Amino acid sequence: MGVTTDLNVPKGIKVVLNPTQEYFDQFQEWITETERWNYRRTEYKLWCTAFEKFWLYMAIDEENDECVSVVSLALQRNSDGKKLYSIGNYYCVPEWRGRGVSNKLFVQVMKHVGKENCTLFGAVKMSPLYATRFNFALMNEFWHMFADIDVVDLVIPAMPNGFTCKKIEDNDWEKLHEYDETICDLDRRKFMKMNLSVAGTIARIVFNESGKIVGFGAIKMATGNELIMSPLYAETLDAATALMSTLLKGIPAILSFSSLITIYPDVNNDVPR
Repeated sequence: MGVTTDLNVPKGIKVVLNPTQEYFDQFQEWITETERWNYRRTEYKLWCTAFEKFWLYMAIDEENDECVSVVSLALQRNSDGKKLYSIGNYYCVPEWRGRGVSNKLFVQVMKHVGKENCTLFGAVKMSPLYATRFNFALMNEFWHMFADIDVVDLVIPAMPNGFTCKKIEDNDWEKLHEYDETICDLDRRKFMKMNLSVAGTIARIVFNESGKIVGFGAIKMATGNELIMSPLYAETLDAATALMSTLLKGIPAILSFSSLITIYPDVNNDVPR
């Protein structure tokens, strides 16, 4: 944890780079309450270790020693070694909004980005500001949709014929990484293995009758008493059904959770089904 002193933030505010877990837990409480952003307990440690580089800037009210605002930045590379930065967790507690604190943090992470490619996953209502102030003007050709269902209303589907789902074991990782590289151009082997292995995660891989991988997925047990289905890749609806059935049956005491959520591209019409 390091204190940054050159951001010209309001008096009584200090800016810390990669604060301790205690401060991240404060941030988590706020975003759970006001935004319904929920993470696993191990998420922050995962980000700090799994990405090539990771920065989380946090503004702290020195009088109360409490989190005020946050923004994070991660560095990954594609298969050709080209850099791709991604910005997330851009947040300010309600009583501090409009005072310019968050903007100072955003400017700071953009200094790391420079002229490299960068992506931002943010709220739709904020997109005009991101475009005019920081030139985030290019949009995906699809929207990301949010879906949820109360756990008490879940009907776990029957396992379709012709598929086998299993836990990801040591001898599966190379095959899974090779499969993932047909889906995503990022070099994310380290992140994938840690993301699917950390505490609070149920992960499975699905094979067809010939033993070929046809999908993989995970459900994360998160704060806010929620289950988050992410990632979920499957080549057919039946393969997805097999994954979901196996994943849901693997959740311990599933009725102790309130809801199951996922975020998916609106071009994928099979997700609501």
